[in-house]
Amino acid sequence: MSWIDRLRIDRRIARKVAEAIDRRVELRVQARLAENKLSKEDFSQEELAIIYEDERLKLLDELKSKGIIALLAALGISLF
Repeated sequence: MSWIDRLRIDRRIARKVAEAIDRRVELRVQARLAENKLSKEDFSQEELAIIYEDERLKLLDELKSKGIIALLAALGISLF
């Protein structure tokens, strides 16, 4: 069960969220490769899968931490 399924949101919204995350991950991978002057052809499918999963995990961690900060702000709780 993915984290989207655990939220119990409408399937259409879940699909849109998943597609948006996939687009964002694709952009992050392209940027990561461009920074190092590499292309997708320089990697095997397994290596690309690892890079994509790494970027996906980083993105999800960032979204989770931002979500927690937004929730605390909405409740009027300051961390600083």
